[in-house]
Amino acid sequence: MRTESLLTSLASLISPLLLAACSSVVFIESTNQNDRRDDLDIDHVVLHATSQNFAESIRLLTTQTATPVSSHYLIPADNDPSYNLRRLLLHQFVEERRRAWHAGPGYWAGKTAFNDRSIGIEIVNEFECETTPETDLDELQCVFLPFDEAQIEMTIHLLRAIQQRHPNIGPLDFVAHSDIVTEWRSDPGPLFPWRRLHEAGIGAWYDEATNARYESQFEDRTPDVGELQAALRKLGYRVEPTGEFDQLTRYAVRALQLRFRQSEHSGHPDAETLAILWSLNEKYRDGETR
Repeated sequence: MRTESLLTSLASLISPLLLAACSSVVFIESTNQNDRRDDLDIDHVVLHATSQNFAESIRLLTTQTATPVSSHYLIPADNDPSYNLRRLLLHQFVEERRRAWHAGPGYWAGKTAFNDRSIGIEIVNEFECETTPETDLDELQCVFLPFDEAQIEMTIHLLRAIQQRHPNIGPLDFVAHSDIVTEWRSDPGPLFPWRRLHEAGIGAWYDEATNARYESQFEDRTPDVGELQAALRKLGYRVEPTGEFDQLTRYAVRALQLRFRQSEHSGHPDAETLAILWSLNEKYRDGETR
């Protein structure tokens, strides 16, 4: 569909909804949804970036395609030429009680079925990063783009509201798409401000003093691969205890870096990355009952 005709059809959908929705949330029902499983509660939020502009994101997330997808919410970008509303408005496609199709074969902290147990939030960002489970990290080429201030403010506002509605979602239950599908997802990427979210009371971050202590400790002895894999598994990543620094382990290290060590995300576990991992486990996982 041509962009002009797509925008025209979108406008015809959006305009009456704006009049009826107090100009705060635009609801466009996605065809790509179904019922959640009765035996699972909503206990996670998965944050994504679209890799598409607003207009194409609307099309993909609301209509049936060869590979149908959806999310509960979409946060537009302020500087997107395909976004033609006067101010930035949160878009919703699936009610929270319903199952959106956004997480794929996700895994985190022993849990799966993330479409059933999570709320999916897509943020418009036209980053480029093509991966498959067979992609070697040394060959992976990505172009990450920053998020604008209005998007981050809207994200924080939305996540605070979700926390109030679902208080059982803990700090480590706010995850990146790249956390739960490490081998072939990179979003929302290293320019997404996870630390700022934590400072706003949302999600996890490590303590600086604890991190400095572990960095000093690792100057004398670096954990071996078996210890690294155990620590990654403890935090939540899907790795196998092979004792070898295999591709799955390296992708898990990269996912950790994309979120917590954003200036370096090659997948190599340097001392700072290891210290961050150990600090997070000490803060959030040690003594945890599962």
